[in-house]
Amino acid sequence: MGKKTNNIFLKLFLSALMMLVMSCGGGSGTIEEEKPTEGIPDETPSDGSAPECSNYSELENTQFCTLSIGGLMREFYLHLPENYSDQVPPLPVLISLHGGGDYADANMAYSGFRQLADQNSFVTIYPQGAIYEEKNSTGWNTEFEGVDDITFLESVIDWTIENFNVQPKEFYAAGFSNGAFMAYHMACNLSHKIAAVAPVAGLMGITTYETCNPIHSMSIIHLHGELDNVIYIDGGDEYLPLEDNGTTSGVVTYWKNFNECNVFEEEILQSEENLIGSVGVWKDCRDGMEINYWKLSQVGHEWESKGEGEDVINVPTTIWNFVSQFNIDGPKD
Repeated sequence: MGKKTNNIFLKLFLSALMMLVMSCGGGSGTIEEEKPTEGIPDETPSDGSAPECSNYSELENTQFCTLSIGGLMREFYLHLPENYSDQVPPLPVLISLHGGGDYADANMAYSGFRQLADQNSFVTIYPQGAIYEEKNSTGWNTEFEGVDDITFLESVIDWTIENFNVQPKEFYAAGFSNGAFMAYHMACNLSHKIAAVAPVAGLMGITTYETCNPIHSMSIIHLHGELDNVIYIDGGDEYLPLEDNGTTSGVVTYWKNFNECNVFEEEILQSEENLIGSVGVWKDCRDGMEINYWKLSQVGHEWESKGEGEDVINVPTTIWNFVSQFNIDGPKD
């Protein structure tokens, strides 16, 4: 914890500067108090060293870790489920990526994955995005210049495999907003370590799309509000639409073609009083993979859908129920 304490004043100063979200990313899923962030250049970086971790006092079975890499001191949280031990079968791992201008500990609170992990026996990791001084904001880099988030995330994955009782073929990445862009970027550039991705309220950036090079078929679940006025479901100048919009090919089309999917089904989601949205499903894909994409009618740029009772889509549960069916080779036996 020493490095975190030494940088606390500088981090809090940078937090006060944060006025905007990442240009392709939006903010947190809920309003949270500002927290210290990482991404501060280390005075004596020791790239290649293992993360240093300590118990996170605010939550049981949770560690706060720092890793010096690429000249930056990076941070992440790791939560072990209540029944974790070396005696149980290796556990799956879900990586949860916060939105632009957000913090890993806030994401740990609002995403709902930590509680779900205790109930369903999987490990969760909450990495912290770097500070982008030109934006006065935290976030994820899906370009090939600037902060190398792919190397950071791969290092965290490798360290987790080496030090915990986890299943290497069952790493999943979920992300909100800018974190969703990063989840797609991981699907394209870190597919040898990722079994499935779950982007929420974020799409594929142009750079990610143009350079996408996954090495295996990829199961995907995508959730997006039709009222999202931050990351438009119909696309923008710097990112693809979810579906083909008449002039631009969509994210679903790219992954449907890459996965060689043949059968499409769509279900309209309707409660007694309201139209909730729809779920498009591409199946009969290569290696048994599948694509689910949810278009939520009354939802804007947010993590959890609004409403009461049967109108609510529980995002973390929906994500986990989908991704946990797959490993890196296809459906689990």
